[in-house]
Amino acid sequence: MSKEAVCDFLRRCVLYADSSINRKKDRDEDVTEIERWAAYRDFTAYALSEVERGELDDWFESDGEAERKRPTFLGEPMGDDVRNVDIDSLEHPERAAWLSALVAPRPVLLLSTIGQDGVRNLCPVSSVAVLANTPPLLGISLSQDRSGRPRDTLVNLQNGSDISAMILPGTWDASLLVNQTAEPVSPERSEWTGLADPIESPNEFPPYHPISAAVLECELAELHPLPDAVATLAILRVRNILRPDIGTKRQMPPDAETWRPLLAQFGWDRLTSGPDGSAWSFEVRSHRD
Repeated sequence: MSKEAVCDFLRRCVLYADSSINRKKDRDEDVTEIERWAAYRDFTAYALSEVERGELDDWFESDGEAERKRPTFLGEPMGDDVRNVDIDSLEHPERAAWLSALVAPRPVLLLSTIGQDGVRNLCPVSSVAVLANTPPLLGISLSQDRSGRPRDTLVNLQNGSDISAMILPGTWDASLLVNQTAEPVSPERSEWTGLADPIESPNEFPPYHPISAAVLECELAELHPLPDAVATLAILRVRNILRPDIGTKRQMPPDAETWRPLLAQFGWDRLTSGPDGSAWSFEVRSHRD
């Protein structure tokens, strides 16, 4: 059997499992049964990612090498046969769509802050980068909503809040959480309403969601308005890492082969599990419906 046929079968299994889980949730079926289906889906999605990454190519007799030499997603390698596009000539949706498609995947983080009035805020972001390892600095771009109101996260940082940046697992449930927290709400409302109870930080940082794969507890270092943009670059100093209580060597993270895929964004509003984004996808619509 060819590698592509195996991948296609596993993709169908993941999609079928996702549909079954959603149906069972809608019918309020037994939680234990739903958890079994979720475990099956996650295991199958991980097996698919192993096959697609080429880790099992020696299981296939003929087409492993051909798969590794596949052309780019637009077709054959570009060479000098190009179409030159002045990006300033594009409208915002086209420009954003191209940049989102080409600069991918991007990790999706869920940010937890606290307002001056004590309201707990959640905000998903994908414009994230590690700026330095020593000192440990993250860069996060925080923009405005469609009405021109700055994100509550930015306002909270300006008013002295620390921030807990949650790393999310590459699962359907994590995508649902992003969709729920992406919906614009008034500053006096908390995005935690209706979600699982927050877990308090052992270091007195903002709380985190129990679905988190890890948490980076940060303090604001600097804010920089971006040139000719409505966004602001927040530079964050990482103070603590909250991670699962698992044994690792010399405080190192898990091996890349055993670290589960994390939630990533491919394209404009499409969430999936890293690294290649082909197992399943979820479209975030709550912020624009």
